[in-house]
Amino acid sequence: MDFQLLRSLGADAAGGGAAGELLVTAKGIADGSPASWSAAFLALAERLEADGNTRLERGHKVSAMESLLRSSAYFRAAEYYGDPSAPETAQTGMKCRDVFLKGMRLAAWKTESVLIPFGRENDFLPGYFITPSRGSGRRKTLLAQSGFDGTAEEMYFAIGKAALERGYNVLLFEGPGQTGKRRFHPNSTFVPDTAPALRAVMDFALARPEVHPGKIALYGASFGGYFALSGAVGDPRLGAVIANSPLIDAQEHFFAGMGPQFVAMFQSQNLTAEEIRAMPEEELPAKYKFSLLNLCARYGKPSVKETFDVMRDFRLREDQLRSLKMPALGLVSESEGTVPMAQARRFAELAPRAALHIFTEESGANIHCQLDNMPLSWAVALDWLDEQFR
Repeated sequence: MDFQLLRSLGADAAGGGAAGELLVTAKGIADGSPASWSAAFLALAERLEADGNTRLERGHKVSAMESLLRSSAYFRAAEYYGDPSAPETAQTGMKCRDVFLKGMRLAAWKTESVLIPFGRENDFLPGYFITPSRGSGRRKTLLAQSGFDGTAEEMYFAIGKAALERGYNVLLFEGPGQTGKRRFHPNSTFVPDTAPALRAVMDFALARPEVHPGKIALYGASFGGYFALSGAVGDPRLGAVIANSPLIDAQEHFFAGMGPQFVAMFQSQNLTAEEIRAMPEEELPAKYKFSLLNLCARYGKPSVKETFDVMRDFRLREDQLRSLKMPALGLVSESEGTVPMAQARRFAELAPRAALHIFTEESGANIHCQLDNMPLSWAVALDWLDEQFR
C-alpha cells in the first residue's frame, strides 16, 4: 500500500492531492486491508467535495476548483481498492468522474466530457477533450491513456495539466478493459491489439477544428506503455509516441514483479475467481485476493491460470517494433527492476526512431512512472515532444 500512497502523493504536483491530507488519512488505514483503504479515502473524498461545494456557493471559484479536483483524485483512490464486481465500486468511479468535471469547469481550460464512438453500435471510449483557453486555431495535441488500473482523471494530474500549460490540446481517453471504460461497460476487458481503439481516438481527434493534424502525439503510462505502442504500430497518422515505460511483454513484466513462487503457486492450483473470493483471510490475505480478482476481471478470464496464459498474447513482436516509424520516446526509472529495464532497452534498439531516457536514483525520479518527481518527468517528456513538433 505504500506505493499506492506514493501514487496519490505524486499527484500533489498537479493539484491532485495534499500531503497533509494524505498522511493523516493513511494513519487510519489498516495495513493490507483494501476495505479499510477504500473507506478512508471515500470519507476524505466526500469531505473535500463538501468543502468545494461550500466554497463555490460563497463565490470562491479557484478554491472550490482546487478542493473538487483533490476530491476527484481521492474518489479514484477509493475506487482503486474496491471489489471490481461490486456496484458501489462503479458508483465511486462515477463520482470521481462527476466531481472531476465539476472542478475542471472552474479551471482555466475548456473541458468537454466525450464519448468516442468505437466498435459495435452504442459502444464508446469515454474521456475528456481539454483545450487551453487562450488563443485559437489548430494546436499540437497530446492523447493520453493510463494503464492497468489508472483513469483518465488521474492522467490529467499525471501529464495532462503539464501539457496544457505548454500549449497542447489534451485528449484523455480510456481503452477496452480500462477503469473508466468499465464504469460504463463492466464486462469490457483488455485486448492485446489496441490499434482499432487508437484509430477511433485518432478519427475523433482529427475531426476537431482545434487539432493540428501533423502534430498529434500519444502518451501511455504504466501498462499504458504497452497500449500506446500496440496502438501506434497500427496507426501511422501519429506524429510521435511516448511510453512510460516501454512495456513490450506483459507476461514477462508481470511475472517478474510477482516473483516465481507466487506465479508457480497460482498456476498449479488454477483457482477460479469464485474460489478466490471464498478463501478465508488466513489462507489468502485480502491484498492478494484483491489483486487476483482484479486480474481475472480485467483480462476477462474465469481463473488465475487462464489469466496468466492469456497474458502471452500481450506482447509486441520485433517486426512490429521495427515498423514504428514515428519518433518514439521511452521513459523508465532505474529502480523498476531488470525486466522493465531490459524491455525498455529492447524497445530502444528495435524502434527505428526511438530514444530512451533512464531516470536515476540521484534524479529523485526513481520509482514507477516517476511518481516521486513528476515535474522532472514532465520536463523530459514534453520538452522532447516540443522538439519533435518544432
